[in-house]
Formats: sequence, structure tokens, C-alpha cells
Amino acid sequence: MQNLLKILTYIAKVAGLVASLNAIPFVSPSTGVILFFVASIIKDTVDRIGDFLDDGAENDSFNY
Repeated sequence: MQNLLKILTYIAKVAGLVASLNAIPFVSPSTGVILFFVASIIKDTVDRIGDFLDDGAENDSFNY
């Protein structure tokens, strides 16, 4: 599960970057920016929740 999160966020960020550069003809650049943004937010949210559930404090002790 931990590596799956890393892989999925990496794929989503790369896909968002490629789409935002208008390299995919049928996907608008704004969709790529939104995809990149959503992937970043999901990753950060999982980091914060995991850190809090790990030991009850936000101290970057959660490693996924």
C-alpha cells in the first residue's frame, strides 16, 4: 500500500505535467494542471493523516 501511493501519485503528476504542456492533443492543459494539483493534495493529505495516526503528532514520523 505504501509503495502503491508513491507510484500512483508519481504517475498522476507526470500525466498532469505532460497534459499541462499540451503534449496530448485531446486533453486540455487546464485538465493537466488540475490533475497535478489533485495528486499533490491527495499525497499531502495522506502524509498528514498517516503522521497523525502514527504517533498522534505532526512530526514527519510517518513513512509510506
